[in-house]
Amino acid sequence: MRNFTQTEPCRWGIIGPGKIAAKFAAAIPLAGDAVLYAVASRDARRARDFAEMHGAAKWYNSYEELAADPAVDCIYIAAPHAFHAEYALMCLGHKKPVLCEKPMALNRPQVQAMVAAARLNSTFLMEAMWSRFLPVIGKTLELVRDGSIGTLKYVRADFGFPAVFDPKSRLFDLRLGGGSLLDIGVYPLFLCLLLLGPPDNIIAAGTLAPTGADDSCQAILQYNNGATALATCNLTCRTVAMAEIGGSEGSITIPEAWYKTNTLTMLRPNEDPRIYTFAPVINGFEYQIREVMACLQQGLIESPLMSHDFSLLLSGVMDGIRRELGVRYTGED
Repeated sequence: MRNFTQTEPCRWGIIGPGKIAAKFAAAIPLAGDAVLYAVASRDARRARDFAEMHGAAKWYNSYEELAADPAVDCIYIAAPHAFHAEYALMCLGHKKPVLCEKPMALNRPQVQAMVAAARLNSTFLMEAMWSRFLPVIGKTLELVRDGSIGTLKYVRADFGFPAVFDPKSRLFDLRLGGGSLLDIGVYPLFLCLLLLGPPDNIIAAGTLAPTGADDSCQAILQYNNGATALATCNLTCRTVAMAEIGGSEGSITIPEAWYKTNTLTMLRPNEDPRIYTFAPVINGFEYQIREVMACLQQGLIESPLMSHDFSLLLSGVMDGIRRELGVRYTGED
């Protein structure tokens, strides 16, 4: 693995050249000192076409070959959820830093194995929760932590859009980790956990598609201190995609679409609304790419902003929600 105190650009590799990978590739030039170096797909034509479209120097039809390439500095895993753990473990075994698309894996045991491999190999691993690194989320966390809205009592966030049912698509196929919770519910759940931490109780309800994957989910997180969070996701209808954070002395509202916007409003009694606006989000992924490279330059194996422990918490809470819904993936009890 290269010494990241050197001045050469960070050379990224991508596993899984799909739609999300295309957005990631477009963000690499925006991140600064970084280039897309290589891409891998089991379909040689897809790998070649993606490399040509996005200016990658090399392409592979073997994930193992990409992971073994000494010129690759860091690997972004953009394959379907069901393959995250397998591919991450392979890359970490080659001591290649990994940015793994959210959710980190299908369940907490898989995330535990990935974290253990990162620590064993002293190699960086981070879940690609790109919204975590946007200025609006950082400011929200700052306002809550400094007591600007008093004691935190309530968090609500949602994400929903109508998806055409296809039993073979990654959204609905259990073999690919399908379901609204893992695909989009992870966003509102992330915000709830970021602000309130581990819940003391979980109540969940939802509906299942014919494949057994959840096509809607509502999770209530309850806390012994009296706080409550509500995370909602849906693949059958479009939701308002707003976030609300309520405290004993005020509230914060993040407008549509809360997970990628650049503005928030804070309300306090007897005061005019305070509107915070940041630079427009061009792509969004560039923020997490910068975070990864900053961590590598410091010799870290995890991000202090998106830690291994947080990914373990997030996956564990999703496991609990899925148990309530009756959603199980291949190999789970």
